[in-house]
Amino acid sequence: MIMKRLTSFLTISLICISTLYAQPDIGDPAPNFTYNVLGGGSLSLSNYAGKVVFIYFFGSQCPHCIQNGPGTESDIYQKFKSNPDFAAMGLDTWNLSASVVNSYKQTTGVTYPLLLNARQSVIDYYGNYIYDRAVVIDKNGKLVYRGNANVTGDELDKTVSAIQNALSGMSTPIEKQKKDIPTKMTLDQNYPNPFNPSTTIPYTINKPGRVTLKVYNVLGSEIATLVDDYQSAGRKSVTWNISSGNGTPLSSGIYIYKLNAGEQVLIKKMSLIK
Repeated sequence: MIMKRLTSFLTISLICISTLYAQPDIGDPAPNFTYNVLGGGSLSLSNYAGKVVFIYFFGSQCPHCIQNGPGTESDIYQKFKSNPDFAAMGLDTWNLSASVVNSYKQTTGVTYPLLLNARQSVIDYYGNYIYDRAVVIDKNGKLVYRGNANVTGDELDKTVSAIQNALSGMSTPIEKQKKDIPTKMTLDQNYPNPFNPSTTIPYTINKPGRVTLKVYNVLGSEIATLVDDYQSAGRKSVTWNISSGNGTPLSSGIYIYKLNAGEQVLIKKMSLIK
């Protein structure tokens, strides 16, 4: 009975961000925002009206973002910063402290403005909570590119091409991205990991259907049901907060999370440290 109550309050407390927000399509007006800037002051997207804007969505402690951040500096910002019609900014989607974002800045060497506590914008642009993604906005304030993969390799090249096309005045995006359909189901490592008291689990569904995401202890007992719903194909994420509610507290250790969609099953481990 206690375990059932624990599962119930954990299920109620989760935030399945991907199902709550509609994302803009290519060609739609880019959602505006205003955030404080690392180092002082504030900045709005509307401040750059009439310019081509590159936005890098990053997590200040995300390993991919730290690895790929230097490429956004050298291959994008340094390449275009002398053009008066170009602007760039990074939005911290992890909502961590200014000191942590400053550490990210020092590690990656980025020199374009970094905006703090910007999680809401990644939700507004993508419909869910993800990071290490690139967006390009044209001079008319329209979304012309929305990358759906880590900003490196081909994805970095696509971003550069989108900026070049927007600066040249091309009205048609280089890729008409009508909600790219993933080719396979994926289950990413939760972050942060180890965690306490909350962690986010990103995953990808490659075709619509019934989806469940559950957490188990090492003995195989079910601890929580984080997702149990019909979902469309696409990138998703769910946040698990073990501190919500008044159930029996969980102990430190290894927990298993399992994603089921149709006949596909993926499993990963995560660590709770108190």
